[in-house]
Amino acid sequence: MTVYPPPPPPPPPSRSAQASFDFVQPFAFLFQDERWVTKVLIGGVFYIAAFLLVGIFFILGYCARLARNVIAGVPKPLPEWDDLGTYFNDGLKLFGVMFLYAVPVILIVMAVLIPAGIFSAISEGRNEAVQWASGMMVSCVWCLIFPLSLAMSIWLPAALLFVVIEDRIGAAFEFSRIFNYIRNNFVNYLLAFLVAMVARFAVPFGVILFCIGIVFTAFWAMVVATYGFAQAYKLSPTK
Repeated sequence: MTVYPPPPPPPPPSRSAQASFDFVQPFAFLFQDERWVTKVLIGGVFYIAAFLLVGIFFILGYCARLARNVIAGVPKPLPEWDDLGTYFNDGLKLFGVMFLYAVPVILIVMAVLIPAGIFSAISEGRNEAVQWASGMMVSCVWCLIFPLSLAMSIWLPAALLFVVIEDRIGAAFEFSRIFNYIRNNFVNYLLAFLVAMVARFAVPFGVILFCIGIVFTAFWAMVVATYGFAQAYKLSPTK
């Protein structure tokens, strides 16, 4: 009896056959959930509570659960509002990371604005040169705020994703690892950033489209952005 060798293994899938970032799905996934109205309404209530600070912890924790569901491939990833204790704890961690990242920027701004304000008040009506210098210092700070804010808005989602996935705050400050993740997944990450920007821009129009308050569409924008960044992480070759 003739023995034939086993067939060779199939070739690896080409890059064109591999999964690619779906720009539409972050905006569509919510409406594929039968209970999306209830979940968004509850999220909007917590968004209102965010004006008293406490609500933001629950929203951030809810988004953390959503990100984990997307990365795990859950068919309908929008979570239920049934685990508030976990949401609060996860949200507290994420809020702490956001605060720690904001501290250096706040210190830089204060280090310039406070002396500039003091010099301007002391020299008011007396020394025009000092007032001019104070005004220039303030102008320079405001010129720095835009690039710093842009850089933070690009970097911070990746840092928060690492906290969500690994459930530890220290993951947000592994700078070389976060940089490599963004660099090696730049196209998908940029698309996720654009999804977040489009969702944020659409918030005022959501009042007209959904006939509900802006706090509910603001919550919708947060879950859309979360889905986009989680999808980018799922597709990334570098974790």
